[in-house]
Amino acid sequence: MFKRILFPTDFSEASVRVKNKLKKMTEYGIGEVIMLHIMDDRRLAYAEYIDAFSFGNFKLEETLRKEMQKKLDAWKAEMEKAGLKVSTHIISGTPFTSALDFAKEKRATSIFLGHRGRNKKGDTSLGSTTEKITRKSDITVVLI
Repeated sequence: MFKRILFPTDFSEASVRVKNKLKKMTEYGIGEVIMLHIMDDRRLAYAEYIDAFSFGNFKLEETLRKEMQKKLDAWKAEMEKAGLKVSTHIISGTPFTSALDFAKEKRATSIFLGHRGRNKKGDTSLGSTTEKITRKSDITVVLI
């Protein structure tokens, strides 16, 4: 079950919980952790307009991708130090469909996700992406 874990991350508090839990699970025979950051196309839709106001070599998407890769590399080093085999990927798309497609492409055996935690009312709630992945996934989804 833990042969190839897909770990989609947005670097939120919920993702930090997943990362920390995975680091503690090295004795469970995890084969590989595939860490994935999805650059949400819906949030980048206006990037072409921002480029019209940019200066020099500044490119919004390229800059964001480099920053996200730095974060992935730092998390990868931390997880490898704990004894995990980790690969990192950045793709663009809609988070829930892209995560499911990527899981299928990489033949992931499970998906580890953080739940949002508590909403403003203090109730425990799932984030919308987590809820959709959990409902639509053909493989095991572990919520932390």
